[in-house]
Amino acid sequence: MQSRIKELRKLLKLNQIDFAKRINMSRSNLANIENGTVMLTTRVKNTIIKEFNVNENWFTTGEGIIFNDITDRLIDELAMQNSLDEIDKQTIRYFLQLTDSQRKQVLGYIHRLLEEN
Repeated sequence: MQSRIKELRKLLKLNQIDFAKRINMSRSNLANIENGTVMLTTRVKNTIIKEFNVNENWFTTGEGIIFNDITDRLIDELAMQNSLDEIDKQTIRYFLQLTDSQRKQVLGYIHRLLEEN
C-alpha cells in the first residue's frame, strides 16, 4: 500500500506536505509510511480512502479503478444525513439515470401527489 500512497499523491499532484495536511499527519510521518519505515495504520488508510474518494479495493490490492464514483459517495452522505435506507438510495440512483424529459415527468407526478395532500 505504501507504493499506492505515493502513486495516489503523484496522481493528485500533491507534494508530501500538502497530502499530509489533508490527512492530518506530519510530512515526515507520511514519508516514513511511503518508504516502509512505518506501517500504515487502519485509521490513516481509512482517512486516505475517505479524503480522496479512493476505491478501497485498489488501495489494498492495486486492482480495479483508483477512485470511487463520486455519485455513490454523495448519495451515501445524503443517506446518512437524512436517514435514507437502501431502497431510497436506489431510487435516487434510478432517478439520476433518467433523461431530462423522464425526470420532468417523474417530478411532475411527485408535485401532483404533493398538491393532493
